[in-house]
Amino acid sequence: MSELGLSVAHAVTLASRRWRTRLNERLKSLGQTESRIAALQELAAFPNGLPQRQLARRLGVEEPTVVRVIDALEHQGWVRRHAHKLDRRSKLVQLTAEAPEMLEKAGEVLADMSHDAFSNLDPQELATCLKVLNTLSERLGQVDGPAGRPR
Repeated sequence: MSELGLSVAHAVTLASRRWRTRLNERLKSLGQTESRIAALQELAAFPNGLPQRQLARRLGVEEPTVVRVIDALEHQGWVRRHAHKLDRRSKLVQLTAEAPEMLEKAGEVLADMSHDAFSNLDPQELATCLKVLNTLSERLGQVDGPAGRPR
């Protein structure tokens, strides 16, 4: 089973890289990247904003990475950040009023790409794939210790 597991891990990694590359190519027409759109999508679920640290955790990236993403989005006018009311050391990030329009356009790009990628695949197989990927993601989110072994 470990050889099969390694093959699956390689396939998931390769598919993820290729997906991200193709999506970034398509989002370039909007002046966006997959990372920026993922941050906007996450922030859209929190109308009162999120602290930068919490946004980084939710996106599964390091804090310096999310700072660069937020810098770019702030420069483009899609987010604003300000001191958190309860902790002035913490920066709260919120969407601007213009951001939903960008999210809608990015959603169209993503829908087109999803259609192109998944249109000829069996819906039942896709559902099984989704179940496995969700389980894998959940397990990988539950690591402890320096070895990073699942709990």
